[in-house]
Amino acid sequence: MPVRSVLSGTAVAVTVVTATLTFGSGLSTLVAHPALYGWNWTYALFSETGPDVPPQAVALLGHDPDVAAYSDATLADPEINGRIIPSIFERAGAPVTPPILSGHAVQENNQIVLGAATVAELGSHVGGTVTLTYGSKSSAPYYVPPTVLHVVGTATMPAIGFPSSEGDHTSMGTGALLSNGIIPAAFQKALGASPDPTLNGPEFVFVKMRSGVSQANGRADIRRIALAGNKAFVRAPNGDGSGDTVVVSSDLLPAEIVNYRSMGATPSLLAASLALGAVVALALTLVTSVRRRRRDLALLKTLGFTGRQVSASVAVQATLVGVAGLVVGLPAGIALGRWLWVLFAHQIYAVPEPTVPGLALVLVGLAVLVLVNIVALPPGRAAARTPTAWVLRAE
Repeated sequence: MPVRSVLSGTAVAVTVVTATLTFGSGLSTLVAHPALYGWNWTYALFSETGPDVPPQAVALLGHDPDVAAYSDATLADPEINGRIIPSIFERAGAPVTPPILSGHAVQENNQIVLGAATVAELGSHVGGTVTLTYGSKSSAPYYVPPTVLHVVGTATMPAIGFPSSEGDHTSMGTGALLSNGIIPAAFQKALGASPDPTLNGPEFVFVKMRSGVSQANGRADIRRIALAGNKAFVRAPNGDGSGDTVVVSSDLLPAEIVNYRSMGATPSLLAASLALGAVVALALTLVTSVRRRRRDLALLKTLGFTGRQVSASVAVQATLVGVAGLVVGLPAGIALGRWLWVLFAHQIYAVPEPTVPGLALVLVGLAVLVLVNIVALPPGRAAARTPTAWVLRAE
């Protein structure tokens, strides 16, 4: 009998199904945890029509017991090593930043953290240096002269930016994180040129809620703060804040994840097809086994085996095949699925955090054992009906 091929096929089928479930678990974990794709905060506040978030709203964040931390941020497209790179400017040592993949966050004004793809694009590395500039002397005061920055880490960058922005947006592997301390004083003064402080707030505010705060309570809090900002806009003199609105933005899925999810159930269908092939192979093997061992089965019946016991022997054979497949396939599938997920996460520059779907794998084990015994039923019944006298008459 082709026992080896059946055992191998069953082990391969279990491995592929397990790897598919493990990979899918990693994807579900990625989608369910925004920090893994760069959105390392709960909400972002920004003004959809105006340039800034009113300081009145920012001040409320510091007194909200549900808020764990928040950081001001500005988006810009400076030139780094001769290339336009979408960048996030925060103060050095900001408490809320994109998740760091290697190295450490920006702690000094002369440091920069890059997306993994951007590091390769700029031909740099952690520990190396890059040169940043913004504008030109003729555009002063909106000008940052050539500034050498030390690359201290890589990060998974969030998909964030203004819908109307003509520049590129940061996205997982693309972008830079640096300190707004490199912006010259004249540049910063020009940015805050409005006589009304209400219109001189930060461009973005990243807000991280405390753990344990329910989604409903957290969203109610942040909307209350956004409403306070809208009221501040209304009170701005001369109607300068008219039409400005503070927007509350939750996480945004990067294009890489959206594109992968569009594949739907294709990987699962492929794994199921392979498993079905293994089941068919097992059924054919059991049928062949019964046919080739009719003499052995007849001897068992002569020695006193009942038809039910003969049938059970076929079920035991099928169960052993299933158990062998599980013993080999489950750990191999988990290892393969985790490896594939880490490889995929690195390819899309997400934070690699593989998970194991424990309950799903327990169900796979039970399903395999039930399925092989169901497959063994027809050959088992055929074995139980083996005509003893006819088979052994030549003995």
